[in-house]
Amino acid sequence: MSQLLRTGYLGLLLFLLSMLLDASDHLIAGAAAAPPVFSFNFSAAPYPSTYSQDLVFQDDAVEPQKAGAPVELTCTWNDQVCRRGGRMSYAHPVQLYQLAANGRISKVASFSTSFTFAIRPIDRKDTCRGDGMAFFLASFPSKVPYRSAGGNLGLITDNKAPKDLAPDDRFIAVEIDIGIESDQDPKERTDHIAIDINSVKDSANITHLPTNVTKLNGTMRADIVFDSSTGMLVASLGFLDYPSSAAHAQVVSANLTEHLKGTPPPGPQVAVGFSAATAGCVEICQILFWSFNSSLPLIHQDTHNIARLLVKLIIGGALVFALVLWFLLSCWEQKRIRNVFDKGTGGARRFEYRDLAAATDHFSEDRKLGQGAFGAVYSGYLKLLDHQVAVKKIVRESSEGHKDFFAEVRTISEAKHKNLVKFFGWCSRGHSWNILRFMCSCFWSKKNSELFLVYELMTNGNLNDYLYKSQSSEVLSWQTRYKIAKDIGSGLLYLHHECDPHILHRDIKPGNVLLDENFNAKLADFGLSRMANQDNATLLTTAIGSEGYLDPQCLKHGKVPFKRSSDVYSFGIALLEIACARRHREQIWDLYRSGGNIVEAADTRLTMGGGLDMREIERVIVLGLWCSALQTQHRPSMRQAMDVLERDGPLPDLNSLIVVNTTLASTTEEDASSAPAGNRYDCDEAPLLIAG
Repeated sequence: MSQLLRTGYLGLLLFLLSMLLDASDHLIAGAAAAPPVFSFNFSAAPYPSTYSQDLVFQDDAVEPQKAGAPVELTCTWNDQVCRRGGRMSYAHPVQLYQLAANGRISKVASFSTSFTFAIRPIDRKDTCRGDGMAFFLASFPSKVPYRSAGGNLGLITDNKAPKDLAPDDRFIAVEIDIGIESDQDPKERTDHIAIDINSVKDSANITHLPTNVTKLNGTMRADIVFDSSTGMLVASLGFLDYPSSAAHAQVVSANLTEHLKGTPPPGPQVAVGFSAATAGCVEICQILFWSFNSSLPLIHQDTHNIARLLVKLIIGGALVFALVLWFLLSCWEQKRIRNVFDKGTGGARRFEYRDLAAATDHFSEDRKLGQGAFGAVYSGYLKLLDHQVAVKKIVRESSEGHKDFFAEVRTISEAKHKNLVKFFGWCSRGHSWNILRFMCSCFWSKKNSELFLVYELMTNGNLNDYLYKSQSSEVLSWQTRYKIAKDIGSGLLYLHHECDPHILHRDIKPGNVLLDENFNAKLADFGLSRMANQDNATLLTTAIGSEGYLDPQCLKHGKVPFKRSSDVYSFGIALLEIACARRHREQIWDLYRSGGNIVEAADTRLTMGGGLDMREIERVIVLGLWCSALQTQHRPSMRQAMDVLERDGPLPDLNSLIVVNTTLASTTEEDASSAPAGNRYDCDEAPLLIAG
């Protein structure tokens, strides 16, 4: 864009130069310039004026806001956001030449301009001064070149050579330049005026202010005249703040005949105005009065140009229509997708992808906590929440329009309990809610279509690690294990009996039991959860869960009834692992049935901590066997289980309650005994929020 702006800027000025070049020989021999037929005047008073109609203000230049106020081209940095320069130009094009019927230049304008201006350094000690200002003719409309501050006077891009200028970048200017301390070019050491053609470093002519003349400071007047018959451009400068200003007048001139030869310029109209710039030091450059006169009036475009303009308008209109149509279709599609997500997620909070990426160091491997077929989990710090979070990245989407994702979001956002992992919100990377980004989303790779869930981070990891992977120094005491057992039961009690409709977790196991800094247990990984039908306590679904923890009644292919008792079975297996760790359920059951001391099945590492409540351990083991009974009618409800854990409720005689010599029992026992209770994992499901 900046390149286009630069190209547009000086093109008209280039045409001015080229036009004058071609016509100069003929004009030198021609008659004297005709009297001005086009003119305008600008004055700082009265107020209000027609600034907005006749003048254009760019960058730091601003329209005066009170009567008698001058136009300030630069600002002082004290209370403004400055761009290191400003430009004021006439709002309408100025005719530089006319074309004959054969397409050649037939007449070049003679023009004159007079302006009163002021340069006022901010540094009163005069140790740090700005760079000056210039009157310019450039391409129309006026455009400020890229990187043109400081000594470039807002006329040319820094270090751009004249030979590299595009047609719209060329200019003619009379610079009123403040000198700097320099050991290089003499023109840089003193204040001077100069005539510039496509360069501010190699001026066509330059006049330095003598040492006995005041510096460029205060109120001044400049007069500039171009005579098309002679090709001469003459500029004079006078100092109005001194009584003997006439004696101080400085004049610079240049014969543009040689410079105006060559290729005709691209157009007959130019922009005229003033440009000023600053760099390290600043100053105020003001325009108090300006008049401009030209021998050529502004002419209308010819029929050919009008036809070309009409074609451009038709093409532009077609492009605008296509863009509007694309915009409307994108709005419709975005609204449709957004409604699907809003309805599917139940109004849960949505996060921006950039916030999650920043929180997790762009999902770096160092942040990864776990990986499974359905998702990878990363830890991070989310500034929006001022909270440590775990972000689950969904890596395998449902083929039914994110059905599984929506179900998980709805379930976990509606279930709120102290023993359930807190859910913060979700994110969809591939469906931008910014309409402009959405319009361009058709060009994105499908790999960018990703879904995320955001939870609280549980700093002590999961129960499975403490039961099977910890060193002896990290063995959980019985008091902690008993508290964890009650926390798991409390969470399940809430899901089964306090939610309406009730919720089935369907994957209770130590890997999905997360621990906070105080070893409070919370249930996680609701990816398999479902809300039960209000008219039916079961939900027909394909058997799903983790091997070893799944209800034997659900170990069937196709559709099976999944009930609350199935969660109770998994809870029973988890209780046996909490008390006995590596013991098989069948080993524990055989010990109970034979009438032996069932406490002998307890985890031998528990004796390291001492202070064991043998009766409490025995009750937890028996409750685990009761909950994991092979036939659903023999299992307790979660209310009965919590009555045992919290209120010392009665336990049944399992030998008289459970009939084990049935075909179903013998079959399922054989299947279930293939792995120890504490070592049964679902390889397709990674634990959801394992803290690192």
